[in-house]
Amino acid sequence: MSWLHIITHNIPWFIRTPAIALLGTECYTNLIYNVQLDEIHCLKYGISKFLSLAIVFGSGIVKVPQIIKILQSKSARGLSLVGFLLDSLGLVIIVCYNYRHDFPISTYGESFLLLIQNTIIVTLIILSSRYPKAGLLSFVAISTPALLLAITLVPNSPVPASLLQGLLTLSIPLALSSKIPQIMINFEKKSTGQLSSFLIFSSFLGCLARLFTTLTETGDPTLLVNFSCGSILNGILALQLISYWNEPSKPTRSNDTPLASGNAPTRLSDLNENRTTDPVELDQLRKGPSRPPSSASSKSRSSTSSPTINLNSPRQWTRKAD
Repeated sequence: MSWLHIITHNIPWFIRTPAIALLGTECYTNLIYNVQLDEIHCLKYGISKFLSLAIVFGSGIVKVPQIIKILQSKSARGLSLVGFLLDSLGLVIIVCYNYRHDFPISTYGESFLLLIQNTIIVTLIILSSRYPKAGLLSFVAISTPALLLAITLVPNSPVPASLLQGLLTLSIPLALSSKIPQIMINFEKKSTGQLSSFLIFSSFLGCLARLFTTLTETGDPTLLVNFSCGSILNGILALQLISYWNEPSKPTRSNDTPLASGNAPTRLSDLNENRTTDPVELDQLRKGPSRPPSSASSKSRSSTSSPTINLNSPRQWTRKAD
């Protein structure tokens, strides 16, 4: 017996019991107890379970950076309220559908955790954007998903399974419409605003992993199409994040450099923008600082411009200079 088998044959019960519950007796015996990695079926199933658990646990914090970003900036600039509302509705449908079909919770557990975080984000968007009757809208945003879950998940639910099947099919265009407004906002502003890069990249990778787990564990075609659409749209958002990484949300004059000191112009363009209409100041700007004119030159200039002026007259002519 090899040293590896000595370890696998003596796994403590508190690790062995949940592992058997997760993998099943057959796959646990093949993969863990006997370390037979050539069992392709059990190997794919084990990888799927590992990815499912990683997705579920990771989803518990995937939108926390987005929540923190809104709280720190006290702004939801660049976030689509409609997109998050539609995303929440799609998550409610996915949770209800999987639960009613008795699918393993590892295949949809993240949807419930994402729904909770989505509800918090929607509430923050409403409050930070100062919508009319923001308190009432926040209450509706919180209570509606909870009410839908309660009606659907209770024993002897009045919602038939056929309706859930139709709603799941409807969730495919919902998935499209929940991400498209955000994509359009990013495209129009050439910026991703307060959108969390961690959220987008983790959602993209999570959808790809969920495609594999759904194909391995349930094989539901509607769920496969749903996660395929999510992967494509999250991939577009990820590309936008990369493209607009250093772009500001509003167009700015990026070619202008800051002034060297105070308000002194440093380039000809700055000089033109600060140009004054006073001819004396224009002359100083063009020729630089000059000495005050002498009395002789002043008299000569005065005699040239107005030769008949009377110096003893009570009316005095002065030149205004700023």
